[in-house]
Amino acid sequence: MKKTIKNHMIFTFILSGVGLIFVLLVLYKAVSFFLIQQEIQKARLLAHTLVYTRDYLATLAPYVKLTNKHFHPFSITPAYTVSKISTIIATKEHMYVKQTSDKYRDIKNKPNQEELKAIEFFKKHKNKEELHYLNSEHSEYIFYAYPLKIEKSCLKCHGLVKNIPKDLYKKLVKYYGNRAFGYKPEEIRGIIAIRIPFEIVRKEIDNLFHKIAFVILIIYILGVILFLKINSLILRDINEINSFLENNLVKGIYKPFRKKLFFRDFDLLKRALNNTVQTFKKFKKEIYNNFYYDFLTNLPNRKKLNDLLNKKDFIIALFDIDDFREINYYYGEELADLLIKKVAKRFGKFRVFHIKIDEFAVILEYKDSENEIRNEVKKILNELEKPYVIDDFVIYVKFRAGVAYEQKDLMSAIMALDVTKMLKKDIVFDGEAKEFRKKFKTHLQYLQKLKIAIEKDKIVPYFQPIVDQEKRVCKYEALVRLIDEEGNVVSPFFFLDVAKKSRLYYELTKIMIDKTFNKFKNTDINFSINLTTLDLENDFTREYIIEKIRKFKNGERIGFEIVESEDIRNSQKALEFIKTVKSFGCKILIDDFGSGYANFDYLLSLGADGIKIDGSLIKNILKDENSQIIVKTIVSFAKEVNMQVIAEFVENNEIFEYLKSLEIDCYQGYFFSPPKDNI
Repeated sequence: MKKTIKNHMIFTFILSGVGLIFVLLVLYKAVSFFLIQQEIQKARLLAHTLVYTRDYLATLAPYVKLTNKHFHPFSITPAYTVSKISTIIATKEHMYVKQTSDKYRDIKNKPNQEELKAIEFFKKHKNKEELHYLNSEHSEYIFYAYPLKIEKSCLKCHGLVKNIPKDLYKKLVKYYGNRAFGYKPEEIRGIIAIRIPFEIVRKEIDNLFHKIAFVILIIYILGVILFLKINSLILRDINEINSFLENNLVKGIYKPFRKKLFFRDFDLLKRALNNTVQTFKKFKKEIYNNFYYDFLTNLPNRKKLNDLLNKKDFIIALFDIDDFREINYYYGEELADLLIKKVAKRFGKFRVFHIKIDEFAVILEYKDSENEIRNEVKKILNELEKPYVIDDFVIYVKFRAGVAYEQKDLMSAIMALDVTKMLKKDIVFDGEAKEFRKKFKTHLQYLQKLKIAIEKDKIVPYFQPIVDQEKRVCKYEALVRLIDEEGNVVSPFFFLDVAKKSRLYYELTKIMIDKTFNKFKNTDINFSINLTTLDLENDFTREYIIEKIRKFKNGERIGFEIVESEDIRNSQKALEFIKTVKSFGCKILIDDFGSGYANFDYLLSLGADGIKIDGSLIKNILKDENSQIIVKTIVSFAKEVNMQVIAEFVENNEIFEYLKSLEIDCYQGYFFSPPKDNI
């Protein structure tokens, strides 16, 4: 079902709503990411500040000595000072800041499990300069850690004991115990750990997101309102145009479109419509003539006739010029057109229609009998076949006529006209064409049977033996059979001609080649297969057969029977195929020899190895002297050129004995065996 604008609008709004939700989700993620990164940057700056403070104090501490007893002896050292600063920051900024180590000296700086994991992380990944993530296990917060590495200045308090001044060592042990000695440069001493509560960050995220989302929603709502307004105006203009088309042009009322439209674009369309209306008004008659009349003769055409036949039954006579194409080629297109015009005028008083270039239909009045109609058609034919004088030429034209008398429709007349060629008649009525319709129907039925048989692998070879004078089997001929859906074995008489008119024929040849070769590949028996000119002219079939022979390897056991009535001497492809298969040792036999224009030069030009005498000669050989003469001549010639002779259709012992007396080499027929599905 096609979409309407309204339905498409609803779909667009739903889609845009889903898109808006998606955009807001992405926006929320983006705002969250931005503010979290901002908080991490704060933690990063704080950590760097504390580290730089440590560096400064590490440089200053060796040169300052505290004399005031109210101060801790290590008040000016990096670790002590940064710990105090961290405590102040944590208190005033409401955030967790801590300098800690896995080898802590001050119990207040003892690391928790998270901080210990961070220290281990930096020990394993010495190139990492920071660690941060969002922790959601208990209370949500951003955790940030910065590694503290042992610098050269740190070794005075954290290096090897032997390298630490004794007074300083005693003081360190006194206040902190014997801890955190023995470090080397670049080792991880500890970390600065920062935890930022996520509640504050989330509030900032929500506030910023709500502001941006509110602005986007306002813009979206305004956009929807504006879109609906514009759309309603567009629909109004479209409805006005549709109304004009339905109430005017569709009904054939050609008046201008005067309604005022909102959009200039539709005004341009209105102008185009009005131009079209003017064109329709101007060319209405011409359009009608082009649609219903032939441009050459100005006679009503097939469309006009069909419209007429839809309203009433008429007897139709369809007249066709024989071999008009040859007239066109011989005299030229211009003169042929003049001839058609003269033919059109010869119909005189009759109501005539120009169906196609060389066909005319005439509507005849009802008569008492078919014979009266036939006489009427003969009169028209006699008039049409009188010589035509055009320029300096006198042209004689032959016509044929098909009459729809019983069915009274154009297709019946066309069918009758087609049958005139088959029956070699000048006039054929649709009643006579019925049998041909049945034949066409039968052909279609067998075409369907053939398709089903190929799909279900029901095309099979049957084998008929060919015997010598002692009735010993020389070889077998493979003959195609169709097994129908009821299991009946169907002769090729019913389906082979149908197959030849379709692409299914090549499939039949392929199946027969495959199944016959497979049948004989593990035997030492000779066999032959029938081929036609269609096979020899088809590139795929030729290559397929040659490849099968190549794989079969025993080409001398294979024979190909080519029908004599199909002259293949002028086919280069066929001659090359024969030459190729003979190079593999295959035999070439001419089938049905003597049935057509047989001549012995034909046999020699093909390099045939043998002849199969046509069955019509063999059937009549005992009672037809002409058949006897022809067969004796064929046998005599074959003996002279060393060709094998096979007689087909040997139906009884009398025929067999007579043929033996002529010294024919081999015999085939129901007297020996009908074709069977096995050998």
